[in-house]
Amino acid sequence: MNQKATIQIGRLIRARYPVIYIVSHEERRVETTVQAIAKVQGKPMFTWTASRGIRNQDNEPVTDEYGQEIGRENPVPALEWMASYGATDDNPMGDAALFLVKDLHPFFQDPVVVRMLRDLAGDLVSTPRTVILLSPTLNVPQDCEKEIAVLDYPLPDFDELAEILEDSVDNLPDSIPVNLNGDGSRERVIKALRGLTAFEAESVLAMAVIATGKLDDSAVEFILEEKRQIVKKSGVLEYYPANKNYSDVGGLDLLKTYAHQREFAFTDAAREYGVEPPRGVLMVGVPGCGKSLTAKAIAGGRRPLLRMDVGALMGSLVGQSEANLRAALKVAEAVAPAVLWIDEIEKGLGGVGGGDMDGGTSKRVFGTLLTWMQEHNSGVYVVATANDVSALPPELLRRFDDIFFVDLPDREARREIWSIHLKKRGRNLENFDLVDLVDHSDDLTGSEIEEATKAALFTGFSEGREITMDDLLNAVSAKVPLSTTMAEKLTVIREWASRRARPASSTAKAPKSTAKAGRRLEL
Repeated sequence: MNQKATIQIGRLIRARYPVIYIVSHEERRVETTVQAIAKVQGKPMFTWTASRGIRNQDNEPVTDEYGQEIGRENPVPALEWMASYGATDDNPMGDAALFLVKDLHPFFQDPVVVRMLRDLAGDLVSTPRTVILLSPTLNVPQDCEKEIAVLDYPLPDFDELAEILEDSVDNLPDSIPVNLNGDGSRERVIKALRGLTAFEAESVLAMAVIATGKLDDSAVEFILEEKRQIVKKSGVLEYYPANKNYSDVGGLDLLKTYAHQREFAFTDAAREYGVEPPRGVLMVGVPGCGKSLTAKAIAGGRRPLLRMDVGALMGSLVGQSEANLRAALKVAEAVAPAVLWIDEIEKGLGGVGGGDMDGGTSKRVFGTLLTWMQEHNSGVYVVATANDVSALPPELLRRFDDIFFVDLPDREARREIWSIHLKKRGRNLENFDLVDLVDHSDDLTGSEIEEATKAALFTGFSEGREITMDDLLNAVSAKVPLSTTMAEKLTVIREWASRRARPASSTAKAPKSTAKAGRRLEL
């Protein structure tokens, strides 16, 4: 049971909010919380579902004067019963009670149900009764938005996961060895479970035991793999493997130093020193110059890396897109400290101010993200990348601590990039003239250098021999650099970056004049 959520729900009930909407997939956890609150406040608790109607806290059906179960398949009689519960001539306010209503949202298509909910909110506002709507998705009718308090029920915290782990250990047969002693293995297993629901955590622990035949530190990798699959099911977040670090990134020395310094800002020592956790960094610039690779390196195996697909947030139902975003942010906060990577953010949030062609959904999603970035202190570090900065609203740019411009790699960066890709493919650098490669790859992006390396390997393999300098140089000369095909756009963005962004490299190319281009990027 989450203590923070319990306190918050209890306060809403004592404040006489007539209707509370809790968003959660975890009915069991929420029901346990409401039961505990009902016990503390001395109130009976009733539960409604379309399949069973109204049931009391002993799971017995509530019937009307004719012995018929109330509210089965139809919520209207149930809502009427809640409004008048315990009311008599001597007690017109009725008796105190808590009503947990599960999955009412499919009935919001019926205007009678929506009207009944509004009536109920008005009837209960001065009574000791509270209706708690529980649903896995947020779908509040617009007519009722002012009468309903909304609460996202958090995922299990460290203490709850510790209890789940202990319960799992207690339920294991004696033949299963358990080694979760004082070497930190217990904490590592619990941290690996962060971001999962209670049911998912229990299931993954059981699967880990089945796969390994034991429960100890060796289960962590299995838990993480299962966790990646569970996170991926959302379709919004993807759990990336931590297989990149700063040594995989050629150049960008200023950006790498900046990111490395901020890793320590999420520690207890930093908080005691007075350092506030950073919110995030935005990298803009030329496609293929290492922005996405740097985002992966910032996590670098030290923190979970979650990639958010902004386009996948958009749902067809009213409120679904915002609910998807809140669910994704909830997972990110649960696994914090973590890196939330939003790749090519302009494709999902660009042009927000261009109208309401989607009924205002993009604006609501955008507003939810802005508010979260401004207010959260969960230890989630947002790393966003963008190729077309002109599509980004100014209010989004202000939410980032810093903006870095990633330009074409300079000579030293190109030397590092060539070295990285040749060594990655098992080649001895002494067999190649790196200076010559650097000279001939001016104005190539890091991605284009990698593609040239791959092309040379294709040539050498197809001819049954080792690759040569000529293969590499021929592959370079065959390319039409992106810097040529988008020269005008690159000129414009360099001008913008010279005044609005920090250089990612200490030897960044000097911005070229936009006088010949005849235009300027304005935000």
